[in-house]
Amino acid sequence: MSVQRLNLNTENMKKIILLFVLSSFANFLFAQKDTTRVKILEKNVVSVEEDSAATKVKVGNGGIQVIANHAGDTVSIRIGNRTFDVIERDGGTEITTSKEPREKRKNYGMFNGHWAGFELGINTFHTTDYSLYNNTEYKDWEFFDLNYGKSLTFNMNFAEFAFSNQRKTVGFLTGLGFSFVDYRFDQDITVGKTPVTGKLIPIELDPELDVIKSKLNVSYLTAPLILEIATPLKLSHQRMTIAAGVIGGINIGSHTKIKYKGSKDKERGNFNINPFKYELTGRLGFGEFCVFANYSMSPLFKNNKGPELYPLVIGISFPNVNF
Repeated sequence: MSVQRLNLNTENMKKIILLFVLSSFANFLFAQKDTTRVKILEKNVVSVEEDSAATKVKVGNGGIQVIANHAGDTVSIRIGNRTFDVIERDGGTEITTSKEPREKRKNYGMFNGHWAGFELGINTFHTTDYSLYNNTEYKDWEFFDLNYGKSLTFNMNFAEFAFSNQRKTVGFLTGLGFSFVDYRFDQDITVGKTPVTGKLIPIELDPELDVIKSKLNVSYLTAPLILEIATPLKLSHQRMTIAAGVIGGINIGSHTKIKYKGSKDKERGNFNINPFKYELTGRLGFGEFCVFANYSMSPLFKNNKGPELYPLVIGISFPNVNF
């Protein structure tokens, strides 16, 4: 087993994963104390097991598992043959990653696409325009100045369908996924809408409240259309793949979150976010590891309802996870 340790302050990653999986099925948790199962067409989609030591959430046939101990200091996330242990310590948050060796399975003529799996990326903007605020008191504000190290995207792509040529070297991919996007403000601000025009504006936070962090979170249901090519080039017996295409998304929720010393404040709303998005994607991969860039062609906010911002996400992908 290979083990890697990352000493990072990665509360963002922990909260995105754990809160999504656990909160999405909160009603089921309260329905039964021990084990709850969610089925579609007699197929087990999600099971939740709770005992005195921990709460365990299993998605599908166990390709994804999240285990949170009741002491509140460790969350273990297993995706495929990789395990991530997120451990809270006095000095911060530590992530330990490990990979279990597994038998190589024969590819019975199937095209090996690289969409299904999970991805982690850093959020920025390739285009920004604040001219909407030129004649207002906010004309000198570029309030979406981000803390890039903590503005992260987590994508969980749970379904993949591929159509390929006879040689299984070129294929079109589609599927479904969830995308959770954090925009972490670098200033002590949050955002809200004016009551008259409904325009998005920055709201300064009281410096005496000891603000720890403030962010805007946006969630999407996504679907891609990607052309992928398996090249003759190899690295460690793994073919290099190149892929490009379009990813569409539907906004399924958004909220702001402010964390103070000893308390937090969370507000849900649409914040003038576009209900749909589409972005160009480019990907380069070797086996079970890829790098990608998603270049948005649609602005984050509705026209004349917020700054004109076009997101850009650069990150890494771990495809071919067995959900």
